[in-house]
Amino acid sequence: MKAIVVKPPRPGAEITEVQRTPGKGPVLVRIVENGICGTDREIVNGTFSGARAPPGEDYLILGHEAIGVVEKIEGKVEDLEVGDLVMPVNRRGCGHCLNCLVGRPDFCETGNFVEAGMIGMHGFMVEHFYDDPKYLVKVPKAIADIAILAQPLSDLEKSVEEILAVQRRVPVWTCDDGTYNCRTAVVIGSGAIGTLITLLLKTYGFRVIVANRRDPTPREKEIFFGVGAKWYNSANGYEELAKETGGVDLIFDTTGRVDVVKSVFPALRTNGVLGLFGFSEAERAEFTSADLKQLIYKNAAVVGLINGQKPHFQQALVHLAAWKAMWPDVASKLITKVVKIDDRDAVLDVLKHRSPGEIKIKISWQ
Repeated sequence: MKAIVVKPPRPGAEITEVQRTPGKGPVLVRIVENGICGTDREIVNGTFSGARAPPGEDYLILGHEAIGVVEKIEGKVEDLEVGDLVMPVNRRGCGHCLNCLVGRPDFCETGNFVEAGMIGMHGFMVEHFYDDPKYLVKVPKAIADIAILAQPLSDLEKSVEEILAVQRRVPVWTCDDGTYNCRTAVVIGSGAIGTLITLLLKTYGFRVIVANRRDPTPREKEIFFGVGAKWYNSANGYEELAKETGGVDLIFDTTGRVDVVKSVFPALRTNGVLGLFGFSEAERAEFTSADLKQLIYKNAAVVGLINGQKPHFQQALVHLAAWKAMWPDVASKLITKVVKIDDRDAVLDVLKHRSPGEIKIKISWQ
């Protein structure tokens, strides 16, 4: 059976045959396509220090973004039928802490969760895998072309849910009409995550400004302006943005650049929230007592954001369907490239290198 295999911490990947169908459970799934993200590339290039094979194995099947077809069901399984399109949830619980036991390993308290294709569990870049139905999300066939985005979007669904929950600390953070239409959010970074969180925040009604240290590309103009977001060239810092907006209510960082986060923080308004989604192991910036004073005096919240679970996958699919109806021209631009699994050189290339202007690249197994 064909699979894309890595052997962390060594760099490199190969398309090879594996002897055993991975996973366990009564549902056999045949893979249709995989998505590629930055974490996959970090593993392939040997820079993701947390990657590890399952216990007792000397290799790891890559891939945490997948759509497949239910090919066989053993025994009685409710809500799934042979032929259904499904997407597997990638993080699985430790089996001990209460959050994991109630299906929320995104809040695992032991840190002993596993993550498909990354940490201690084979991933989904393989022809077939077995799974438990509780980890499978049904995918509407009407959005099959963009549904692979539901995995990264699920993380952002959870992020917005968490941000809004944190902001309930403020007696009133909505506008006088009960919406978020008067609130301004700055999204730092215009890559795949920056694009998806922009669309999601616009869905919630926020005024959204996308910040990057350059002018937008034609494709970025089509996407961001197409949903009513604005662009800010941050090459000279964020002082001008703070003046123009009078301060922003939400900063959502997708870059992991601590120097960038430090530079934009003064633009945050009182009672605002800073959401940290990206991180980098190489960046450094000095955090001073003046910075701490500013954080306290602004009554600001700082929230680390990671990983959605099954409810967030389901909500992501709803939003993708909505975007396809609301912004069809934008939705059609979210998948930037498809490569066939039989094209070995192309597959290995996209697993190592990010393409200019990339939002989502898919590997097709059909």
